[in-house]
Amino acid sequence: MRKTTLATMYGIGLIRIAPGTAGSLVAALLAYPILLLPMGWAWLTVGALLFTVLGTRSASKYMRRYETSHDPSEIVVDELVGQWLTYSCLYGWLAAIAGNQGVAVRLIGEVAPQPLYIVLGFVLFRFFDILKPWPISWADRRVKGGFGVMFDDILAAIPAGTVLYLIYFFMPVVLGNMETIP
Repeated sequence: MRKTTLATMYGIGLIRIAPGTAGSLVAALLAYPILLLPMGWAWLTVGALLFTVLGTRSASKYMRRYETSHDPSEIVVDELVGQWLTYSCLYGWLAAIAGNQGVAVRLIGEVAPQPLYIVLGFVLFRFFDILKPWPISWADRRVKGGFGVMFDDILAAIPAGTVLYLIYFFMPVVLGNMETIP
């Protein structure tokens, strides 16, 4: 039996059906209460960076222990990092815009998340993580080791967060905008 570690998000990656999707779902569920905190997007970004460092180390150990050289499906800490960075892109950009529009400094980053955007972020991240368009596919093939496991998911978060932001920006009438906390 495989040992549960941070790399598998303590067993989530050992689920036999769609472990990456399960890891992303747990990451999305964990992201929501963090985004409700003041400056939640910043905490989520710091958390993603922290898990990038810890996840790289844990993924490397896991790969050495089970003698595998390419991104094994059991390692899902990379999904947590990519999912959180997807939300960080949207809410970080919204906080920056709020700051540029003269919103008081204490309010920057205090943008209430809507569950719809949490769901859309989940779907978009999974889309880019599974299809791996260039340069994500390049990174997946070329960057090896624990960091290679993490890096393609970090790259997948960039287009996912960008598309999520564009949906927010261009479809506010259809989907409804987030409200800043007064």
